[in-house]
Amino acid sequence: MRIELMEQIEHVPMLPETVQKVEAVFHDSNATVSDMANAIKNDPIITAYILKTANSPLYGLSRTVNDISTAVSLLGREAVRTFAIASAANSCMELDLSPYGMSKETYLARSQLQNALVSRWVSKVDRSLLAHLSLASFLLELGKVVISRYLIESNQSALLSGNLEKGIEVKQAEIAACGSKSEDVTATLFFRWNFDPDLVHLIRFANEPEDASDPETQAMAKFLKVAKEAISLDGTITDATLKNAHELIEEYGMNQNLFDEAVEKTLSAA
Repeated sequence: MRIELMEQIEHVPMLPETVQKVEAVFHDSNATVSDMANAIKNDPIITAYILKTANSPLYGLSRTVNDISTAVSLLGREAVRTFAIASAANSCMELDLSPYGMSKETYLARSQLQNALVSRWVSKVDRSLLAHLSLASFLLELGKVVISRYLIESNQSALLSGNLEKGIEVKQAEIAACGSKSEDVTATLFFRWNFDPDLVHLIRFANEPEDASDPETQAMAKFLKVAKEAISLDGTITDATLKNAHELIEEYGMNQNLFDEAVEKTLSAA
């Protein structure tokens, strides 16, 4: 990774104390719904973000959520933890993704769509995998924010945007522009923020599951890879993106019916 890109990562602020509290509760098997709510309730910004996201049609709740305790009860600890960390992470940097041709709104919507799809799909396969996959699916693209800042400040945005306009694959366009894939940048950022090494490892191999050193990471990374293929850079699910996702599902020997059910429910809720 280029020194200048590493310096961009070093300039990203550490996450607030609320995130540390949420992580402590999340990893405590004896923690209750009240414990999670208490970890969050004194942070008005994170609280507001969680309630807004929980009430998004994407998550298909049958009633409006007005407090954190209800959000934890209805959505589960994985989702509320994810929303809390996403709020903090997306607030600590300026979300200018113009080198990718993405608006802030498109970036946030794409992240949420990816999380909703993965959460629905994985919960039907093995809900225990959501401990890592919920957060990874929501913030997988965070590295794009750092890469964008690096390219903007070095007046090299056209290196990325030009290749994307030519139809070059995002991964290859990123490497050509800054020497790194966005997943590597996200993983490095998560390492700096002291997240679980297994989560860091999962994010790093989201584009190349087969390169992960252990079967568990390979299996989880395949969900992320399929979801990335299913959603375009502009945050839409199309026949073309689904074709790519289906090809990967067949290659990986995954259950296509469960994936298609998750896609259908996510699209109907969007």
